[in-house]
Amino acid sequence: MEEIEEYRHDLWNEVLELARDRDIYDQEAFFETACEILRDSEAITAYHPAYCRYLMGTNKALAIDGYDQDAFELDESIVVIVCDDKLTMNDQNAPQTIQAAECKKYFNAMQRFFVAAWNGSYQAQAEESSETYEFAQFIKQNRAGIRRARFYFITDREYTGRSDPEAIQIDQYKKEKERQHISWEYHTWDIRRLMEASHATGLAEHMSIELPGGIATVKAPDDMEDMDTYLLFVTGDVLSGWYKKYGSKLMEANVRSFLSMRGKVNKGIRTTICNQPDRFVAYNNGLTATATHVETDGQGRIIRLDDLQIVNGGQTTASIFYTGQKDKTDLSRVIVPVKLVVVHEDMARELVPYISRYTNSQNKVAEADFSSNSEYQIKLEQLSKQALTPPLPGTIQTHWYYERARGQYDSEKNRRDAASRKAFEKANPSKQRIKMVDAPKYLVCWDGQPQVASLGAQKCFAKFVNQQSANKSAADELNVDFYKQLVCKRIIFDTVYKHIKKAEWFLGAYQANVAEYAVAKYSLDLRRAGLSCDFDAIWRRQSIDAHMLGCLLKAGEQASEVLNDPRRPVQNVSEWAKKDQCWNNLKGKMTCLDAADVEIVMEKPKHAATKRVVKEDEVSAAPEPRHKASNEAVEELPTDNVLVSDWHALTPKSLERLIAFATPKHYLSPKSKSSLETLISGDDLPINENALNNLLKRCLDAGFPLRELQAKPQVPLRPGIDITSEDASVDDRRDFLMSIPEQNWQTIIQWGQKRYMINQEMMAALARLSEGLQLTDRQTVLLWRLGNDMVKRGFPASLFKPRDQR
Repeated sequence: MEEIEEYRHDLWNEVLELARDRDIYDQEAFFETACEILRDSEAITAYHPAYCRYLMGTNKALAIDGYDQDAFELDESIVVIVCDDKLTMNDQNAPQTIQAAECKKYFNAMQRFFVAAWNGSYQAQAEESSETYEFAQFIKQNRAGIRRARFYFITDREYTGRSDPEAIQIDQYKKEKERQHISWEYHTWDIRRLMEASHATGLAEHMSIELPGGIATVKAPDDMEDMDTYLLFVTGDVLSGWYKKYGSKLMEANVRSFLSMRGKVNKGIRTTICNQPDRFVAYNNGLTATATHVETDGQGRIIRLDDLQIVNGGQTTASIFYTGQKDKTDLSRVIVPVKLVVVHEDMARELVPYISRYTNSQNKVAEADFSSNSEYQIKLEQLSKQALTPPLPGTIQTHWYYERARGQYDSEKNRRDAASRKAFEKANPSKQRIKMVDAPKYLVCWDGQPQVASLGAQKCFAKFVNQQSANKSAADELNVDFYKQLVCKRIIFDTVYKHIKKAEWFLGAYQANVAEYAVAKYSLDLRRAGLSCDFDAIWRRQSIDAHMLGCLLKAGEQASEVLNDPRRPVQNVSEWAKKDQCWNNLKGKMTCLDAADVEIVMEKPKHAATKRVVKEDEVSAAPEPRHKASNEAVEELPTDNVLVSDWHALTPKSLERLIAFATPKHYLSPKSKSSLETLISGDDLPINENALNNLLKRCLDAGFPLRELQAKPQVPLRPGIDITSEDASVDDRRDFLMSIPEQNWQTIIQWGQKRYMINQEMMAALARLSEGLQLTDRQTVLLWRLGNDMVKRGFPASLFKPRDQR
């Protein structure tokens, strides 16, 4: 348990650092951080945020936080991802465990979303500009080809049902439903599994294949300690059944990256299966596969396979499956020879890629071998250790850590003692980590291939490797300047990605695609103008300047227009972004180099808002889920001697959080308790400020974040404004929205959610309102637009009026 708490502490430090750096909400940062772990563990291939919550806590609940659309292209799967709404990062009293019944509610909510998207009832009510609507449409349009639905639930609590055979298993597979004719998968990723995936070298998701009756085998006569080899024969119907149930998860990751098996059938294999199935075993080379464990029945027959991975023969497997599906062929007559290598789980991560490489020596997988152990990747890692950032004022020189293998950064950090671990983290900040699979994205965008970057990290990496494989001296051409430019391209991408969300023209979806296209367009315009990027200046500053950001954002606006063009030939924006025509359309736009400067939003120092030093062994303070990390320019309360100058100016919710924190610790005295109750109720009674200040000091010492205490907004309203006013300024609209009573907002939210009109960004804005925080310009525009749309659809405009105007 102590190990899990330490990991949870580190995880949330990483989440909050990401939230501060990107200026996003902690729930968004948790989603991204956790999905990175799932992607690195090969559970998913990509992830895209798309938020919806509807009637949670009821038997009609719908939920989604994100999805992996690339899975459909890979093996006709639909992947839906949801994160726990009750994250425990700053809740001192929250339960650290989660029961099977609660997990099931989330899985049911994901399944209802899938079914509602499948039959179109979700789209009938949803906002058409949202990414969730686009994904739902994708499901409906492709439902004839969907084979399975995979649901991933992610939580920072520990799941209690692992040892209970009656509870939901962490990886559970169900037979296909009669109505949709698809298979269902349920995957629970709790804090323990996230920890194991971050630290482990083996597979993160396990599957056991039972073989009733067993399969006869011949074991190779060898004495190798770390592997055993078997020869066996599998009938086509058995192999097809495995593929139908598990899809691309049967394929080793390297093979999976280079092959898309959806609907593809080798003509020669199909002809043999249909006309001469008895000769398949003679004509076909069969499969090479690995497993981490086999169980035999004592007579030489294998009755169970653990973690089967096909390293050679993926196309054969898919062809057998699709031939059986399309031609209704009797696959029991097809015999497939299989060489099975059993590798212990501890060695699987190291040995399986080599087995894959050498068994694919005649095809493109091996020709394009730029894996983590290739000369190219090893040299990039070496260069990363040579490149020190310039000594900026108030900072130490650091490295941009190049992680060429999953978990390498954490492994190198955790094998050190406490003192050297801190030194390692200072020299190699986690936010300055470049993952091997992500590096090609920064390179191909700059080289004018945003449609390749939009394929997703794994496929972009595979394309990049294929392109580089033609250059036999690619590794020799690498040097420190190349690595520094790679870092600069990462800085450029991250900066524009962060600022896109604040732009007035941003429609709230496809942020990554817009950033990829913006970088490509800016780089193209530089080349057209005969200019070059001053990478040396970016490296010296470790940031871009205001003029470059202005140009990038203008390119981003142009990219957004092309990506969201209603005349686009491909309706789904994610799929449109993968097309050459999409890039060609953007290339036809005017130059972006004449844009005005845009000031860069700099990251504030850690804990600047609280002015409180966090102890080394303490989890840094953070707001509630879906509230922003503590870098907002909000009104700060005085912190000298931990005194609050005006307790009456604090919001009731702030005071309720103080009570919730202090009660289980028995910090409340009769005077402080009665004073807080008076403030919350609004009664005109005296309060004891000394008692309140003493209480606050004790709570702060125990870890209560001061920024939880927010001041009530003071809003002077301009007369004559209503929610449909088009001539009102942004400031007037903001003041108007912040004066609407909270109980009205509850009604507004319920009405809007029922019609799927409220997306994640709107919920984030509404969360700020509930905290008494000032809305940003973009949030003001979003909520004003929401109000207009709701009134047009029949919602009473009177509920959008401040109390004194009703």
